[in-house]
Amino acid sequence: MSDAKLNAVDNGLFIEIQRFLFREAALLDRRDYEGWLALTTGDLHYRVTAAVARDAATAAVDYAIIDENVTALRSRIDQISNPRLTRAENPPSMTRRVVSNIEAYHAERQGEFSVESYLLAYRSRPSSPKGGFYVAVRHDTLRRNGSDWRLARRNVQLDHTTLYDGALSTLL
Repeated sequence: MSDAKLNAVDNGLFIEIQRFLFREAALLDRRDYEGWLALTTGDLHYRVTAAVARDAATAAVDYAIIDENVTALRSRIDQISNPRLTRAENPPSMTRRVVSNIEAYHAERQGEFSVESYLLAYRSRPSSPKGGFYVAVRHDTLRRNGSDWRLARRNVQLDHTTLYDGALSTLL
């Protein structure tokens, strides 16, 4: 049996983690950013990358679109939540996130869990008849404190070399 299999969480923890990820996605879909931030840690690190592909002989290289701590992320949220501060989200986008292929493991640090999931996020703009998808794999670190779960790290690797709408003004 591999080390990864030995570190897999049991079914009870898996269901708790799955519910956390689903609740988190629902908060973001409702644009309840304060509710979402309440599910994060004070030392949150949030990163979104896309790939630059040159040719078949050269491996794709990830570049960061977002690489922020909780303070910078709060500023981003304040901006996209305030119609006077952003044109990108006025009127607000409508999103629907589907989280799947969840794998969860005990991390090295007590009370932390390493979680990988796939994300399919559909985003449509009221001002545009054409919507688009973000497809990604997410690598999260979740912390458990008693019965509470918190997101401590998120690294979103988009399966894109170009963003469909030229900018990323939504959280993934």
